[in-house]
Amino acid sequence: MNAEPSVQASVGATEARSHFADLLKRVHRGKEHLIIEKGGIAVAALIGMREYDDFLRWRAQQELRGLGQAMAERAQRAGLEEDDLAAALEAERRALYDAHYRRNQAGE
Repeated sequence: MNAEPSVQASVGATEARSHFADLLKRVHRGKEHLIIEKGGIAVAALIGMREYDDFLRWRAQQELRGLGQAMAERAQRAGLEEDDLAAALEAERRALYDAHYRRNQAGE
């Protein structure tokens, strides 16, 4: 995550269109992110890549958390214990790894 969060600023769509290069420079510096408004309604955001990467990382963590919870619920309904589930996942991971790397080592 960024050490210092960027500051939010709002710009109108007309200004954004007219001064897009300048707005990109402002965002690229990492000091601010921009909310673009049309008719006073926020319609888009312009953020730097570091903030976007942070967002993608956060979203992936949320998805994994939800996936983990769903897997735990399904395993519980199926009567699997945590150790059994972990062993099954490890066996599947190992089989996929072997299939991928054996195929690549064979020159396929």
